[in-house]
Amino acid sequence: MNNVLFIFVALVFMYIGRFLGWSFSKRILYPYPAVLSLVGVVIWGAGVGWSMSSLIAWQHPNVIVKWVFGFALAAYVAIPNFGLFHESTIPDRVQIRHAMISTVPLIAYIVTEFATRSMRA
Repeated sequence: MNNVLFIFVALVFMYIGRFLGWSFSKRILYPYPAVLSLVGVVIWGAGVGWSMSSLIAWQHPNVIVKWVFGFALAAYVAIPNFGLFHESTIPDRVQIRHAMISTVPLIAYIVTEFATRSMRA
């Protein structure tokens, strides 16, 4: 039964996380200065990692559910601008920022998952 509840909560987490990630990207990460965006994406990635680790610790899903609906789903949510823009429509002057917003939170998420030991348990 824990697996069913875990999947349900993870899907709700995904839906809410995607909405918040897109809003965060549009309102803060792209318009604000690069330093604030960098701090924001690190906090975003770490927050996603901590949230998923907490869900895993609470529900103790089996290995397959943990990897598919836990780590893979959270990696998807950790990239706040995923699917927000078509890559070809992004101007050259913001390509570096776009790449930073796409990669740094994923790295922060992975580091947080290892730090919380949920990938090793």
